[in-house]
Amino acid sequence: MKNIKNTQLRISRLLMIVLAICGLAACENDFKSDAPEPSTAPPEVTSVSEAREDVVVTQGVLGGTYIIRGKNLSSLKSIHFNGEQAGFNPALLTNEIAFVRIPEEAPYVDQANIMRLETLGGVVEYDFSLLTIEEFTEETVDGVKVVNLIGGDFSDVSKVTFVSGSEENGNLVENEAEIVSVSQTQVTAKVPAGVTQAFIFVETSRGAIAQSESYGFNYSVYIDGLNEDWQTSEWGGTHDLLSQEQALGQFAIKSVREAWSGLTFLPENADIKFSDYQAITVQIYGAGDILSVNLALNDFATQINLPLVQGQWTKFVIPLSDFYPNGGEPDEIFRIDFQEASNTGLPQYIFYVDDFGFL
Repeated sequence: MKNIKNTQLRISRLLMIVLAICGLAACENDFKSDAPEPSTAPPEVTSVSEAREDVVVTQGVLGGTYIIRGKNLSSLKSIHFNGEQAGFNPALLTNEIAFVRIPEEAPYVDQANIMRLETLGGVVEYDFSLLTIEEFTEETVDGVKVVNLIGGDFSDVSKVTFVSGSEENGNLVENEAEIVSVSQTQVTAKVPAGVTQAFIFVETSRGAIAQSESYGFNYSVYIDGLNEDWQTSEWGGTHDLLSQEQALGQFAIKSVREAWSGLTFLPENADIKFSDYQAITVQIYGAGDILSVNLALNDFATQINLPLVQGQWTKFVIPLSDFYPNGGEPDEIFRIDFQEASNTGLPQYIFYVDDFGFL
């Protein structure tokens, strides 16, 4: 897992040296005086390595920097990945080495997977596929949380890992996930137990490692159980903190409400500073005839209506700025309410709350 740690946590000395050389080469023409004469012999490629670790790979990640090794490269004119031209620095060329950055725009699915180099001496093509994660979605299948990683080319995926914390801070945690399915454009994997926030890493048998955006919460209020620093309250109904009826994992909160009554969350032993977070995220299941709930902050100083789909879980990600579009944000969040808001005159409404927290 060493490669994952270094990919996530730091730029290697090699890459920093390359950048420094780039700067010097751009500023000082004197450094070009000893450059080799451009070769006119046909080019050859013997290997491609990921620049951070200088590990040989046969698949690259969009946006990544790579070292091409071979022969007769000093007269390099262009590099293309699946037809998309890539950038390289001529000042770093030698007959044996070229540094290249794979363009973000390069196509990666249903391609010939060719890296093409053109020099004064000719053209060489090298088998080299591309990898990227565009996005991911979440769902629950038979009571198990899974993520669907979307992008490609995932044909050679061998491992999916959820990584949180850092080695420097002494809290690095790596959880390998069970892969459910793999196609060229999607990988589905089970979310390991206990994961609340992590970056998802996809590794392939061809040496490539791609990283997703952050998964989960920066701070969780309820995931299969209430955060011990929080307490709940309510008016006009009852609730069960450990309901198994509609849980996304093991448990969810079942909230049985009278019209316009609500379920309250209070940070009893936590200081939730408004400026520390970007959004509130929650999943709500609407049972029966409930149509919507109001999500309110701080004694209903502001609220947002959340429409529900009956008989389904709906995930909401609400930017905190949406609560205060005209400014006036509080220093702290000291109360959160989910208020029944269907306005249909029924004596009872039921909804479930799960995967609730801050991003």
